[in-house]
Amino acid sequence: MSDNKIKILPQSLSNKIAAGEVVNRPDSAVKELIENSIDAKADHITLIIRDAGKSLIQIIDNGQGMTEDDAVMSLQRHSTSKISSYEDIENILTLGFRGEALASISSVSQIELKTKTASEDVGVLLKAEGGEVTEISKTQCETGTSIAIRNLFYNTPGRRNFLKSDQTEFRHIYETFIRLAVSNPDTGFKFINNDEEVFDLKPSSLRERLINVFTNKMSESLIEVDYGNELIKIKGFISKPNFTKKSKQDQYFYLNNRFFVSKSLNFSVYTGYDDLIEKGDYPSFFLFIEIDPKKVDVNVHPSKMEVKFEDESAVFGFVRRAVKEALKKADLVFEVGFDSKLDLPDTQESFHYKQSGNTSGQKFSGSSNYQRRDFDIPKRENTSNIHSIFEASRKPEEIEENDEFAIPQADEQKNIFEHTKKSDSESFNVWQYQYKYVMCQTETGLMIIDQHAAHERILYEKALLWMESQSSFSQQLLIPIKLNLTKIDYHIAESLKDDLQNLGFNFVLTSGDNIQLTGIPSDVKIGNENKIFQELIDQYKEYELKLNLAKRDNLAKSFACRSAIKTGDKLTYQMMIGLIDNLFASKMPYVCPHGRPTVIRITTDELDKRFSRT
Repeated sequence: MSDNKIKILPQSLSNKIAAGEVVNRPDSAVKELIENSIDAKADHITLIIRDAGKSLIQIIDNGQGMTEDDAVMSLQRHSTSKISSYEDIENILTLGFRGEALASISSVSQIELKTKTASEDVGVLLKAEGGEVTEISKTQCETGTSIAIRNLFYNTPGRRNFLKSDQTEFRHIYETFIRLAVSNPDTGFKFINNDEEVFDLKPSSLRERLINVFTNKMSESLIEVDYGNELIKIKGFISKPNFTKKSKQDQYFYLNNRFFVSKSLNFSVYTGYDDLIEKGDYPSFFLFIEIDPKKVDVNVHPSKMEVKFEDESAVFGFVRRAVKEALKKADLVFEVGFDSKLDLPDTQESFHYKQSGNTSGQKFSGSSNYQRRDFDIPKRENTSNIHSIFEASRKPEEIEENDEFAIPQADEQKNIFEHTKKSDSESFNVWQYQYKYVMCQTETGLMIIDQHAAHERILYEKALLWMESQSSFSQQLLIPIKLNLTKIDYHIAESLKDDLQNLGFNFVLTSGDNIQLTGIPSDVKIGNENKIFQELIDQYKEYELKLNLAKRDNLAKSFACRSAIKTGDKLTYQMMIGLIDNLFASKMPYVCPHGRPTVIRITTDELDKRFSRT
């Protein structure tokens, strides 16, 4: 009997292990299979799924197809037609190249593959289960390939148990489909989910594809980007500054037509906008970078979502410049300069506009007379009075009747902090600092409240209560507001309709992915109805993809995050008192729904120590 401990794993077992690197959820299989169809020169691709891909994923294309020998070989690991030597890796222009996808998928599913080349009269039918081929026969089929993946992870129940809800898995598949449809506008795509058509996209230009995938409103926001030289080119579209969002939605980078993610390049886009967008606002962009494959490494991770550039800082600067140039051509950014001699007579000619391409003189970036659609953060007036550092609190009798955004008062005043309750004739010594924090003096020191985090906590608990008790109050709108949503946003609104109405959002689903908003929650400020609703859906999508939250918890957190007081909102005395009352009447007042502190205390003893008074 051998004492050897190290053994070579059987191929059937090693394939299952490798599948975890390539196919960890249904959308991974969708990505790999559609990329194979694109590499096969298909100009029409159909995606069919059932139960969010758990029971069926089917891809049908009219590409080049495969012979019988190639079809059998395609289910073996490291079998590929795209590279044959190490040198080929340095010149990869296809989406797939490792030859692992089909082998990994077949090892954890049941596969039925039909394929035919244009030169053959009949096609091939191949069936496999758990990586083992069970049938090979001839069949009648169209030129191209149809591959059906059934019961994904049927033989790896542990991995199947880690899959999320059908809605979450559908969202991942939807995002994957969109990424590939956007990068291949000259290819027709159809998407069918549970026998319901989601998309039927005809070959088109990139601009038309974006409008068809997202909403008609997208056509108003797009600014074309076309910038480059013999080494690198950047093409695509960015959104106008007034079409920013509060979440990082609709941001797509492609390298040689392959989708990838890069935080540093995302930041380079933001810096290209300069002061046209505020911190916390995010533009949409769809940018395609073309560069010599030898200058990048796409073989970094099995998902192929990460890339390494030979000179990332140069690419960063190039992307930023491409954004600036696009904004300048759209008359949203201009550059001015001085003549090098600094001879500045009082004439218009001495302070001149620099046209694109003119690089002489010292340049200064600025912005056009562009009007933002959201609020401007209030600026404090200059004053020599040292007490102006703190906002003077107003007593109740000083509050104007038309003060907006008042926070509802609790039925009974609570003893908010230890030893801080005042008599009815007195007011709390409370003020606002930097339009961000509410400061409150106590007998033992100073209490500092983050106004956004505190209001988030209040709204989060209210939202959960409203959804459980179905007892929210809705402000009815005199004129219904029509919202044109993307297909995924419409799908989410439809699936959350009951809970959204419990929150106070009354709306009617209409045709063409539109809704009519007829009422909003009592805590939402009139005038921002459509913006709040869209931001709520966007935030829900972001949490759904990143966090493992129950549906109602996700919705409550999203509502609280997007409806809460923002940094920059000026609060009246009454609003600050209402915020404090409601915060300390909540079940968990000391942290926001995301775990961030809402309040900190600084005792008088601590202050004395800092000033060496002890």
